[in-house]
This record gives sequence, structure tokens and C-alpha cells, in this order.
Amino acid sequence: MAQTTELSRFGCFVRTTNLLPQGSRIQIELVEGRDTFTASGTVAHVTGDGMGIVFGTVEPKNYEILSQWLSRTPRQSDRYSFAATALVKELGPWGQGLITRDLSAGGCFIKTAVPLAKGSQIRVRIEHAGAEFTAIGRVTDNVTAEGMGVEFIEIEPKDRVILDKWLADEKSGR
Repeated sequence: MAQTTELSRFGCFVRTTNLLPQGSRIQIELVEGRDTFTASGTVAHVTGDGMGIVFGTVEPKNYEILSQWLSRTPRQSDRYSFAATALVKELGPWGQGLITRDLSAGGCFIKTAVPLAKGSQIRVRIEHAGAEFTAIGRVTDNVTAEGMGVEFIEIEPKDRVILDKWLADEKSGR
């Protein structure tokens, strides 16, 4: 038995001492009450207390169960599909150009084949529509083979104005 945390439509984190190597292909089964969700998956990353799992094939019946579970936990901030160039640095030189996804007032998801470890503090710079936003962030538990979730933990007032404008534009459909 293991404890599952950070469940999303893309995967989850499994707290366990029975760690599998990164890249291992697995079949995962999550049970809550009478509902059982199953999917194929891959171990995306391994930490001292568990493994990040990226879901592969999810059958429609199982996706319905997953969607039902996820709908019970509202997000803290509205998220918008937001494609912009992002640069990330682990408080060192700026890294490669990456793409953001799911931007919100509290953070974003950054697509990368080489995500940083959960808890890493990073500096994020997002360029969009001629403006540049920077913040200090922390990598969340949402680390998958597709990328990493980042929570903004320090935003300067001038950068908050830029972020709020982008989100307002997305909300109004501009």
C-alpha cells in the first residue's frame, strides 16, 4: 500500500518506500470507496519519499472517475491556457527557453523534459506580448515527465501588474 498525493489529470505522486527506477513502466490502481481508477503509467521522477507517476493510456471509464475526483477539489486560482516563452534558473544563470501552460495568479506549469526536483527554489521569467514578468517560485509536487508545476512565492508589485493584466486579458478572451 502507498499514499497518493498531488493527483492531476496527468499523473500523481505516490509516497512509498518501495521505489522503482525512473522510466519504469507501471500499471497503477487508485481506490476510493467503490471507485477504482486504473491506468498505465511511467515513473517520471524518484525522491526519498516516493515517485512521481505520469499517466499513459487512460480508458474513458477511468478518465470519468478521475475527472469526478478532481472536480471535488477546487483550484485556489483560475488557470488559463497560456503559451508564452519562459526561462527558468535555479538561482544561477538563466536556463533554456521553455513553454508555460496553465498560468494563474499563484503559479504556472512549465513544460520541460528535465524538470527540477520538488521544492527547488527557482527564478522564473515569462515573456509575452512584449512584456516580461519575473518571480521567485518553488517547484510543487506536480513534477511529471511533461514538466513541472511552479508556485509563485515572491512577486514584485510591477510584475504583479503584468501578470494581472495577462490574466484579465485571457479571462476576457483578448
